[in-house]
This record gives sequence, C-alpha cells and structure tokens, in this order.
Amino acid sequence: MPLVPAEVGNILLEAVAERYERVWPDCSLVQFTQSGATYLFELASAVGAGQEDRTVAAWTVTPATVGKRGVSYQRGFPLAADPGSPSVDRGHLIPNLSGGEFGTNIFRQDRSLNRGWSQEGRRFRALERETAIPGIFYFGHLLYEDDTAYPIKIEIGVLRGDTLHVERFQNRFPPGQ
Repeated sequence: MPLVPAEVGNILLEAVAERYERVWPDCSLVQFTQSGATYLFELASAVGAGQEDRTVAAWTVTPATVGKRGVSYQRGFPLAADPGSPSVDRGHLIPNLSGGEFGTNIFRQDRSLNRGWSQEGRRFRALERETAIPGIFYFGHLLYEDDTAYPIKIEIGVLRGDTLHVERFQNRFPPGQ
C-alpha cells in the first residue's frame, strides 16, 4: 500500500513536536497551514518562555504551479548579524521551488549551505531541486541548541516512493570555522 503524503507529514510533525517538547518543556507549539504547507511553530512569547518565537518544522507536497518570489518582501525580512559569525541568507524551510513563501518559512541559514557553495550545500541544493516536481513530498525540520531562532542544524526529507529519504545539515558553526 503506497504511503499517503499527508499521513507521513502529520506523523513527522507529531514526532518532531514530542521531541521539541522534551527539549523545550516551556514551549507553546502551534500548527497551521500557509500556502499549502503545514507548519509547526514555537510561539514562545504567548507563554512567556525564554526562547524566541521560531519555526520548528514544515511539510508540503509541491503544487502544480508555484508563485513568483516576492523579492521586495524578502529584502525587508530582518536578519540579525552576530559579530564574527559567517554570512547568512534568508533561507526558506519550504523551498520556493516547492511553493514556499515568507514569514514563518524564512530562517537564518548559512550562506554556503543555502547557495550550494560547500559539499554539504551541493547535497542540500540537490535535494531541494528534487522537490521542484509537482506532487513531490518535502519535509523540513530546524533543530535548535539555544534560545535563539538561529537553527544549529537542518533536516530535510523527500518521499521517494515508499521511502522517506532524510539528510541532516550543519547550519551554524563555532566562530573561526
């Protein structure tokens, strides 16, 4: 029996939520749908938790048509820069090629990973391009190690037939690396 993308997505978000709640017990997770993608978002400010509001995970099935990228909106999205940190981009948890838009979909992403300038970045970009085909299931998960909205790692998954292929990528590095 073939896997149903919506069932896979919901199971993944459940598992991610359980893990996140173990690590961040004072969290306030909300789930919502935006432009066909389902998001798991940490609304820490609603409960006065110490961590920043941040996106935790999302899944989608690439639609038949994808809207144009809103470049002016993206330029206006704030990017806090840490002194001495590597260059970062406005990464998209759900790639634009898969219908990902803005707001909660944008996060701080290592520039070499996002643009495919490193070995890991080339693998990352290849997985993103694989999901540009309508009907492909895509899953993204941001992992945090502190209270900021700057993920340490990114997991992305692609459903290939009845197999969920998942890879994990380093997004933050200690200073000097």
